[in-house]
Amino acid sequence: MKRLILVITLLFMLSGVSLAQYSETIQTSRPGQAFIPNTTGMHVFQIQSGVTYSDFDNSDINQEGNSTDFFTLFRYGLLEDFEIRSTLGFSSSELRLDDNTNLEAGGLSAWSIGVRYNIFSGKGSDPSFGFQTDINLNWVDEDFKSEDIAPTVTLLHSQQLSKTFALTTNWSLSWNGDDSSTAGNYVINISFPLSDRLGSFIENYGTISNGDLVNRWDTGLGYLVHDNLILDCSFGYGSNDGLSDWFIDAGISWRTELK
Repeated sequence: MKRLILVITLLFMLSGVSLAQYSETIQTSRPGQAFIPNTTGMHVFQIQSGVTYSDFDNSDINQEGNSTDFFTLFRYGLLEDFEIRSTLGFSSSELRLDDNTNLEAGGLSAWSIGVRYNIFSGKGSDPSFGFQTDINLNWVDEDFKSEDIAPTVTLLHSQQLSKTFALTTNWSLSWNGDDSSTAGNYVINISFPLSDRLGSFIENYGTISNGDLVNRWDTGLGYLVHDNLILDCSFGYGSNDGLSDWFIDAGISWRTELK
């Protein structure tokens, strides 16, 4: 943990002055898995909430299951380039075993706190960079509890590739809170507008842990209702070593300026 604090401190010291973050229209990391480097802007409170239904089938061990998850992310800009954040998640899941046994779990499944810092905001085709750290707390229901807290540190990057396409990538290290093993995670996202108010994306994301790579694809739509409100939906699929899974997701992002 001391090393984690040192990394955060050094990244805060790397930056000069960042550009103002508050934009004319809301910027959100929904839908999809990728986080953009931008922060909300000073005194801006933003909520990003969604519901996900997922299903999986593991043919290697004859298990299948599904879950319904509700996640809400709360963000607040303390400075133009620095925000605090917290996520709450509630889940209901069912696991069906080979002997026809059904295992069910439900309740508060996730609670995290974190910060995001915008290191540099590029203009035009220049890249933007940010740093984010989140700590998954183990103050959740027993079905989802880990032995200890589980931190994740992420380098955020985005840039405009052309007038149409933009690239966002995330590169992170995470710990599960149960042992000392470290997982490497990545997201590669290409986004593009379909109209003035409708946007889309396609992305690949994955995790490398203990020498094994698990990766998935997803795509979706976001509709700008007005400058401070976006509605979205997405769909994803993965197939890895006998494990096939998919999800559908719908959500909303909303912001307001608090003074």
